[in-house]
Amino acid sequence: MDYLVNRINPDSSLKELTSFPSYFEIETVNACNARCPMCTIDDWDRRDGLMSEPLFAKIVSEIAYHKDTVKRVQLFRDGEPLLDKKLAVRTAMMKAAGVRKVGISTNASLLTRAKSEALLKAGMDEVILSIDSLYPDTYEAIRKGLRFEPVLDNILGFIETRDRLGSSCQAWVRMIRQESNRYEWPSFEAFWKKRLRDTDRVDYRNLHNWGSQLMHFKPVAPADTEKPCVALWSLMVIFADGSVPRCNVDYNNKHPVGNLMDSTIKELWQSEIQNRTRDAHLKNRRDGICVGCTVWSENANTCAERMAA
Repeated sequence: MDYLVNRINPDSSLKELTSFPSYFEIETVNACNARCPMCTIDDWDRRDGLMSEPLFAKIVSEIAYHKDTVKRVQLFRDGEPLLDKKLAVRTAMMKAAGVRKVGISTNASLLTRAKSEALLKAGMDEVILSIDSLYPDTYEAIRKGLRFEPVLDNILGFIETRDRLGSSCQAWVRMIRQESNRYEWPSFEAFWKKRLRDTDRVDYRNLHNWGSQLMHFKPVAPADTEKPCVALWSLMVIFADGSVPRCNVDYNNKHPVGNLMDSTIKELWQSEIQNRTRDAHLKNRRDGICVGCTVWSENANTCAERMAA
């Protein structure tokens, strides 16, 4: 289908996309230090802790074999990646394996200048810095458990450290747009554009419904939930215990694909269960968390840009 190929990789085909994932989100730690209303953390059933070193090494070796077609590996999933004290080491391992882009998304509460320097020196290519408002009261109501001023200082410190080191790492400052901050975007964008390089980004993602699993979800923009999900042809999520769910909103692994402790990435990507789900989407027959899911349709232009970057 042209829609999928154009959004993921116009130089490819659906068959080529099912050969091996183009994108990865690897949860090296299953924990978070915030409790945000747009997150599902209070509903998490998994308690996987830290990913083991042997499992991570296995993943690195398999990705290395396909490094020419893998576009991005992000070392995070649902929690806060900086809670993993081995994050800089794991970043360096991915870069040594030839991965072209390694990134994280962080709430920046733990992003000290020392940690910034360690990650940058390890070869980090992209850091998404989540800060949802420039007003302390609004921010702290969204990022519950965190404080605005230290987070702002950490983000500015990261940018300063990056520039001092001459790193090519791209900074993305991101807002999750929702009811409490939905009208702040113009001033938010103007504030950050003055502080970023031309090659950096400032953007927003509209609040999504986590596959219709987010309680009290109130959309801030219309969503098209009829098109096939791009994640099924592009993105593999790997949890800290090695389990692979259907997609990046399947936070409790309600639709398991398998586990990398006893399978390879390629085997799971080409598995019968994953191909059945793809076929259902092509025929507009969704089930489970796919019904009404808005994760890839909300703010579609930003999502597409992120895929292509």
